[in-house]
Amino acid sequence: MKHLSLAMFALFLSAGAASAQAGPPQAAIDACLKHADAYNGVPAGTSKFNGEAEADVAWFGTGAGKNFRLRTDTEGGVPLSCTVSPDAKQVALEPVMN
Repeated sequence: MKHLSLAMFALFLSAGAASAQAGPPQAAIDACLKHADAYNGVPAGTSKFNGEAEADVAWFGTGAGKNFRLRTDTEGGVPLSCTVSPDAKQVALEPVMN
C-alpha cells in the first residue's frame, strides 16, 4: 500500500476547501433575485445579490442541509433574506430587519 506524500495530501485538502468556499449556484441567485423583484413590486432586474451568502443551511425536505441563504437588496424596496435550494426549485423570502 502506498502512502500519500505530504504534498499530495495538502493538494487534496486545498481542493476540498476551495470547493467548500465556492459561492451559491447561479440558478439559486437568479431565483432569489426574481422573487425579490416580485416581492418588492419592482421591475425585473432591480434586485441585486449583495454577496452575503451562507451555505449548508438546514431546511425542510430533501437536501435539508444543502441549501443557501442569500441577502438581496432592492432599490425602493426592503432587503430580503432568501433561502433557496441548490436547484432553485424551492425559495423562501423573509424581510431583513436591521
